[in-house]
This record gives sequence, structure tokens and C-alpha cells, in this order.
Amino acid sequence: MHADPGEIDPMPPWIGRVRRRIVRRWPDLVGQAWVVAVSGGGDSVGLLRALHAVAPELGLRLSVAHLDHGVRGGEAEADAAFVADLAGRLGLPADLGRWEPSRPGHFEADARRARLSWLLEVARGRGARAVALGHTADDQAETVLHRILRGTGLRGLAGIPSRRPLAEDPPVALVRPLLAVTRHEIRAGLAALGQPHREDATNADTTRTRSRIRHALLPLLADQYNPRVAEALARLGRLAAGSQRALESRLDSLEREVLLAADPARVELDRDRLAALPPPLRAELLRRAWRRAGWPEAGMTARRWRRLARLAIRPESPQHDIGHGVRLRHSGNVLLERLQACNPDAEDAVVTPPVPLPIPGAAAWRGWAIVASTDPGEPRDESVDLDRVVPPLQVRGPLPGDRFEPLGMAGRTMPLADFLRGRKVPRADRPLVPLVCDGAGILWVVGHRIADRAKVTDRTARELGLRAVPDPA
Repeated sequence: MHADPGEIDPMPPWIGRVRRRIVRRWPDLVGQAWVVAVSGGGDSVGLLRALHAVAPELGLRLSVAHLDHGVRGGEAEADAAFVADLAGRLGLPADLGRWEPSRPGHFEADARRARLSWLLEVARGRGARAVALGHTADDQAETVLHRILRGTGLRGLAGIPSRRPLAEDPPVALVRPLLAVTRHEIRAGLAALGQPHREDATNADTTRTRSRIRHALLPLLADQYNPRVAEALARLGRLAAGSQRALESRLDSLEREVLLAADPARVELDRDRLAALPPPLRAELLRRAWRRAGWPEAGMTARRWRRLARLAIRPESPQHDIGHGVRLRHSGNVLLERLQACNPDAEDAVVTPPVPLPIPGAAAWRGWAIVASTDPGEPRDESVDLDRVVPPLQVRGPLPGDRFEPLGMAGRTMPLADFLRGRKVPRADRPLVPLVCDGAGILWVVGHRIADRAKVTDRTARELGLRAVPDPA
């Protein structure tokens, strides 16, 4: 039995906490359009009902977004139907999408990226300033505990951020209004409202570490050590987040004193002032300077930041290779130089012309060999339906105005710049991303995703394998 969505009396008290969080923490999002991501599960349904309850007072213009991840068959279809029906009863527009996994063993990471890219596209289409997710205080506790088990620092202990930018120009924020609300409170509130929700059986899959933490470790800790362990972990996350904010404020001041220059080609810091700082602050400032330059952080572990912090104050040391093409050397101050940096805004930026890619065959482009093969026995990074490829193929770099239809977004394109931003590709590195293109547009963003229009299906007769390898020449 469905309750009338308009009947919210008595309002569950946690909905009031959601309202206060929005008003106090995100006043810039009051009176704006929001996209609410709804899977159909209890947390996201609770999020939707809470936002629907406070929307009239706060002037929120809501729409619903639901993405099928292509792995649960009929259950996923029932989830989509449930969400569409709920949105209709609430009088809200809904966007329903579908994504299909393409890389075995990479489902969770790929699904997360696809979900965020799709939600950003929906937000752009709706003119929304916020995308709301249904993470709860329990999710926060699980995240903090998971990071403790793996080993983490202050930033990791801060857990899930309540807000972060999803895109810029125009800005879209990713917000989590339920981080101070427990899963138990939400379920009790939904029961009081007579609001049903769906259950995802995969959440009980204890082969995954996160599920074992939720269903085995946290209950064990609550039973034998602290019945309020989830609350304690969430509180630890809040305290760590507060400490991290205080640290960031201190770093803002230090950065103005220590950082002399930062661009895609080089970073320069005042060596004497850097050397006067404690090692943790020194490492954090170097991390900030690295980010200011727009350099990639993949592989830059806490250990590597500590090593860089040590080397940076030893002027007697010779130059060092830090990684990602970055070299450390001393010249009065601390200099970090990225040898293969490319500034896309510079007047003398090198534009590499397109290179033909034969089928089968290979093309060399900016240090990469891109290989196209019709031999099923050849190694490949991606496969596309050869009969959906529009010859000829070429390899080139990104161009202004490029649009891309990522796998999982059938029939919908997005600016390539937004796609690369969503994939966390630094601005300075975006011109270096190889694109395999055919007569219909971008076929493969190398290292990231193929175009949905050329995906392999059960009707595919011929496959084209695509591979990218470093070119020793």
C-alpha cells in the first residue's frame, strides 16, 4: 500500500535535520534546481521524500534520476519502474538511463564513473546546480572503518565529504544531505509514512570487503565492544573533517608565503620557508603545489609525498625523478619541472596533426602506438563492433567543441571536456589524451571509454580490437 506522498505529518524529525543542513551549509543551493539520484533503495527513497517535503519552503526544483547498471536483469527493470512510478506520484520529472559494463574485474570503479558522468549530463540538461546522493551516517562509519583498516591519514579519516564540486562553468555540486542521519532512522521514517522501497540483494554479497564490514565486522564490534560504534566512527569522521578544514586554512596562509610559481611546466617554492615547516605541513604544501600545476596524482602515495618533502630541503642532493615526468632540482629555491608538460592555453602549444589508423594496422601519436586489429587472438584494451565503425579511422587530440557519447549513455552526448573532467584528468593533461575517431566522431577516448554507438552486443558479427601501448620510438 502506498501512502499519499503529500501526507508528511507527522514529519520524521530527521527531515528537519536535512532542512537545517541545506539552509546552514549550502545557502547558495536554496532556490535552485536539484537532481536527486534514486536507486529505489531505502536510503535514496528516504532522500527523495525528505527533499520533496522541504522543497516548497526552500524553493527547490527537483527532478529524479535513475541509472540501471546492467547487471540485475528483471530486478533492475522493476527498480526503474518503481522509481518512475514514485517520481510520477510526487509530480516530479524523471530521467531513466542504462549503462552496460564492458571490462571484467573493473565493475565498481567503472560503474561509479559512469554514474557520475551520467548524473552530470542529466544535471546539465535540467539546468541543475546540485546532484543529491543518499549516503547516510552508516555509510560514513563504514567508509572511515574501511580506511582505517587499509591505513590512512587525516584526509582519509574525514570520510565521505558532504559536498564537493562535480563540474564547473556552470557549477554543479555533488551533495549528501543524509550524512547525519542513520539508516535505522530513515527506515523508521519511511515506515511511518507508509512509503515502500526496493531491496538490492547484491548489497548482502559478503564477497566484497565493504559488504563484510557492513554485515559482519560492524555488528561484531557493536556486539562485543561498543554498541554505538557506528556513531563513534561517524563522529571521528566529523572531527577529522573539522581538523582537515583547520589545516587547509593554515595551508592557505602558508601557500601564499611559500609557493612562488605553479603552472603546467614548473613549480617553484621558497626553499628556506619550506624547510622551516614540520614535515607533514611541508608534504601537504608540496601536494597543493602539485595540484596547482594540474599534474596527475595517480601513484603519488603518502610515502612518496613524504620522500618528496625530505628531498625538497636538501640542496646538496642531485636532481631526482619524482614520477609523471616531474624532476626535482635545486637552484636557490625548490624547482619541480614537468618535462612533457603541455599548456593548452599557451600561444606556442604544439598541436599534433591527426594520424591515419589503418584497419588492421597501427598509428604513432605523441609517444603512443595505437593498434587496430581484427585478429581475435591479438591483445586488446577495448573491442568495438566493426560493422558500426565508419571508416577511415584516425588518431588525434581533443579539439574545442568535441562531444562524446560514452558507453552507457546511448543516444546522449556530452562535452568531451566534461567527460575528461569527470574522469579526473588534470586540465594540463587533457590535450595529451589520444582519441581514436571515425567518420561519425570519437570512437575511443584512449585509456577511458569507447563510444556507446559502437559497443559489442550479442548481435555483433565482427569485432575490432583497439590497444594503446607506449611507443619506444
